[in-house]
Amino acid sequence: MRAFLYLIYSFFLLIPMSHAALKVGSLHPLLSDMAHRVGGEQIEIADIFPRGSSLHSFDPSSTEMAKASGARLILAMGKQIENYLPKLRDSMPSDCQILELGRDVPDVMLPGSSQPDPHWWNTPQNMKRASRTLLAALIELNPAQRSAYETGQRQYARDMDALHNKSRIELSRIPQDQRVLVTGHAAMCHFCKSYNFISVPLFGIASEGEGDLASLAVLLQQLRRRELRCVFSEIRSQPKLLENIAAELNAACLPLSMDGLYSDGASYESSFDYNVSTIVKGLSNPPAAKQP
Repeated sequence: MRAFLYLIYSFFLLIPMSHAALKVGSLHPLLSDMAHRVGGEQIEIADIFPRGSSLHSFDPSSTEMAKASGARLILAMGKQIENYLPKLRDSMPSDCQILELGRDVPDVMLPGSSQPDPHWWNTPQNMKRASRTLLAALIELNPAQRSAYETGQRQYARDMDALHNKSRIELSRIPQDQRVLVTGHAAMCHFCKSYNFISVPLFGIASEGEGDLASLAVLLQQLRRRELRCVFSEIRSQPKLLENIAAELNAACLPLSMDGLYSDGASYESSFDYNVSTIVKGLSNPPAAKQP
């Protein structure tokens, strides 16, 4: 009887060891969404990025990083979006790695510059590519769950393909002469390359920047001749400056989710669908009436 109870006890000890979820920390909600869908119940996700934060100014505190205690993997956007990563790597335990999911996404340069746009997540095809990078890391850390991870990644890839194809059809409604995406900060170059738009960022990479005023004046003259229908602000920024610029251009001003922070708990699809519908609305509508 004692031997039998010992076997039962040993069996229940082994269950959590063989099926324990792999803990993964995430530095962006979109990465949490991807990890959940690829890893499923086989991973436990710790969201480090706090609600309402700015992507370009966030620097995780020790309290925020404590949420990822015990994690084997920390997911980051990469491409120098998180300028605190070198410091973070130095502070992480040796059994935890930081994975920059943008590392395998080809660079797209800012207009007239040799500097890449780091906002790689603004196309579904890039997210699909990044999910393959995530898959490889999950399998390396927990090869016993390879089949489950591969199933999750295949479904995620299908979802991204479907989103890309649907968006391409929606965006085809925009006339060719209006396929100019004027934004506050330089965050939509990947989108523009994928969907055949001209990217015109008025300021710098971060939404907080206001750029060079002399260059801006020249650019506004060029845009005025185009009779542009809409300019696009960042959904969580203060749009007053862009609204004033739009008024000068007799154009509308609509917000986009450029930093992937559409709303708390939103899926990638809902964020991207919002952007596509907003761009179609802004650039398909007749031009605003000219100011007297």
